[in-house]
Amino acid sequence: MPLGNLTSQFFANVYLDELDQFVKHKLKVKYYVRYVDDFVILHNSKERLNAYKSAIDCFLKEKLAVQLHPDKTRIFLISQGTAFLGLRIFAYHKLLKKNNIKKFERKLKGLCAQFDEKKSDYDKIYDFLEGWVAYSRQANAYALKNRILKTAQEKFASEFSTKEYNRYLKLLKTSH
Repeated sequence: MPLGNLTSQFFANVYLDELDQFVKHKLKVKYYVRYVDDFVILHNSKERLNAYKSAIDCFLKEKLAVQLHPDKTRIFLISQGTAFLGLRIFAYHKLLKKNNIKKFERKLKGLCAQFDEKKSDYDKIYDFLEGWVAYSRQANAYALKNRILKTAQEKFASEFSTKEYNRYLKLLKTSH
């Protein structure tokens, strides 16, 4: 099955549910996050993390016939933060990775250029911004998000997306 395919993601989640149960209920890990086949465990003790790693590696080999990737499994201090799903995760906050912000800005600039050249409509930009705002909510990026949205509002003040229009109509219908 191709990587990234929704079916492969679904089966990875079903298959690795046993890992989730093991980590949460047997190891009693407090800060554990998994997305498909990637996961992060946060703890301030390297010794505890090494113990978790050994226990998880044994569990995966014995129960699920898979193993931790030797090159992708790392243990380091939480103060350094860790990259996960486009974020830099620290003990008490999460930041968007700089290269993801730059990639977003390049894509938005390209969409704006297409819009200015009448090669694209506002709906495409609206959808892109809506997706990015949902993603950026996962991080401590309030000022960045507001700066970008303010700039977009100024540039597209006279535009109205089909989605916005349909929501407006729906509100009108339900308010009567």
